[in-house]
Order: sequence, then C-alpha cells, then structure tokens
Amino acid sequence: MPYTLNYENAGFIRLVYAGEANLNDMKEVIARGVALASEKNCLRILSDFRSMRLNLSIMDLYSIPSLQKSQGILLNSPFYQYKRAVIVPTEDYKKYKFFEDVAVNRAHKIKIFTDEAEAVHWLLQP
Repeated sequence: MPYTLNYENAGFIRLVYAGEANLNDMKEVIARGVALASEKNCLRILSDFRSMRLNLSIMDLYSIPSLQKSQGILLNSPFYQYKRAVIVPTEDYKKYKFFEDVAVNRAHKIKIFTDEAEAVHWLLQP
C-alpha cells in the first residue's frame, strides 16, 4: 500500500496516498492514522488522495465513516473531535462529496477539497 503518514509541525497529520486503494487498504490507513493521532495528541488530519485510484463502491464509501468511528473507539480516541480535510482530484470530486455528506451526517468534521492551500487553511482554522 503506497502511502506516507507523518506529523507536520504546523499541527496536523498528513496522509499522502498514491496508487490503487480498496476497502482493506483504507481500513489499514484508518487504523494507522488513528494510532498516530493518538500518539501525537493531534486532532487535525490532512489526507491527500490526488494520486490515489480509489476502487470502492458506493456502499464501501458509505461504510467508511463507521469504520473510522470504530477505530476511534477501539483506540480510545475522541473521533468526533477530529477535523479532517481531504484533497481529491477534480474529476473524482462528486464521488468524494458523497462520502463527505455521509460522514457529516454521522457527526464527523470533514471537508473535501481540490486545492491543497484551501484545505490547509480550513484545517488550521479554530
């Protein structure tokens, strides 16, 4: 699974994912991301999916917010306090917007972007 996951001194965790991704890959990324967030006591996450080829069905996308919540509970992490910005390719914006709508309806703080500067600006706002 081709991704990097790092803590940035600006005060957020940066996930950069390149290549193919399926639901099992996303489960691993979620688990490692939540673990790093807990370790660093950091509730802001920037996910860059512009180079990722997402192989998920609509039902898979629908299930991800529940998976994220489960990982937060498993690791005793305050998942609903996380603030997440996700950068996506322009051509996939509608697919990810569906994911955002599902997540927001489940009390997640998340926003989808196609521009990195806008995503970082939003993420770092109080």
